[in-house]
Amino acid sequence: MSQVHATSPLGTMPVETFLTDYWQKKPLLIRQAFPNFETPISPDELAGLACEEEINSRIVIEQGGDHPWQAIHGPMDEATFAKMPETHWTLVVNDLEKCLPELAWITDQFRFIPEWHLDDLMSSWAAPEGSVGPHIDLYDVFILQGDGKRRWQISTAPVADDNVIPDIAIRLQKDFTPEFEWILEPGDMMYLPAGVSHHGISIGESSSYSIGFRATSHSDLVNDFIAHITDELSIKETYQLPFEALKSEPNKISVAAIDEVRNIFRRYLDPDSPELARWFGQFVSDSKVDYLHECEEPIASIEQLQTLLAHASSPLLRHPASRFAYTEEAPEMCRLFIDGSDYLVSIHFAKILCAKRDVPLIDLLAIANENERDFIVNLYNSGKLYFET
Repeated sequence: MSQVHATSPLGTMPVETFLTDYWQKKPLLIRQAFPNFETPISPDELAGLACEEEINSRIVIEQGGDHPWQAIHGPMDEATFAKMPETHWTLVVNDLEKCLPELAWITDQFRFIPEWHLDDLMSSWAAPEGSVGPHIDLYDVFILQGDGKRRWQISTAPVADDNVIPDIAIRLQKDFTPEFEWILEPGDMMYLPAGVSHHGISIGESSSYSIGFRATSHSDLVNDFIAHITDELSIKETYQLPFEALKSEPNKISVAAIDEVRNIFRRYLDPDSPELARWFGQFVSDSKVDYLHECEEPIASIEQLQTLLAHASSPLLRHPASRFAYTEEAPEMCRLFIDGSDYLVSIHFAKILCAKRDVPLIDLLAIANENERDFIVNLYNSGKLYFET
């Protein structure tokens, strides 16, 4: 079952202070961000996940492998773990909150950052002296200490593109000089902005949990938007040679010819177009991975869902593997985005549905029209809404 974390993971620091002074600016250490934190998944359970085909996992062996900083990508098997050295290796598993929805209570503590900006909950288990090496991440991350202790060395100095260890499969820094270090104990947490170098070394065996946020390059944004707008363009829409261009010399590209290209681009790449907001909602709500499973017993009506809720041992929940977001579009209406698709619903419906992980079905039905009631049934049947078992 989900756990409840009664206090802010920022401790006594106001959210506004964190967002103003630290977010995407500088590192922060928070002692006992999660007081009395007990790691929710054992090393054996984490290793078991790494053996599953659909799970994104890897092992990094600094010493004792085929070569320094050897990387092994999952799925693993028992033979993989049997040959691991006693020290200097780390197991990493991504998307924990998606494959184990009961762990979403951890990521839910960070909803002062837009939920649609969350990437995943990652966990690592390290043998004594285990590490994944000095590196930078291109995304913002909170790192929460689980079992044991881990020494973190940190540097905010710029890193040259060629500062990499050659001939290995992972991108690690060849030259790393820490500016300071922190030792994290269970429940301690640090925040690192994108681009800050860090090197974690396990003191004995240890585990940690990383709450990472998406880093989307401008290249990915532009490419995806262009793919979006061209997907529905007719092949009959072709470049028309302007009359003025016909008067030019045979091999000259005239100003008129270039202006016609500009006109085409202005037509489709208008940043003020309402289509931009629709594309962006689809883009950020696309989870890129699919851990959803349709419910075992589909329902045919909202009344059946109410009956299930009355006998369920948990509230109705939004599944962590699904991404929910919305934009206001017209008076009292909005476009609701779920896993890359969009739907027109009332703004009140979207706000209640997205307010928290628990979905207050009674409140939702009080304002839902007939179409929105059917929509709730479809969300349940497709696994996007579910009950914990």
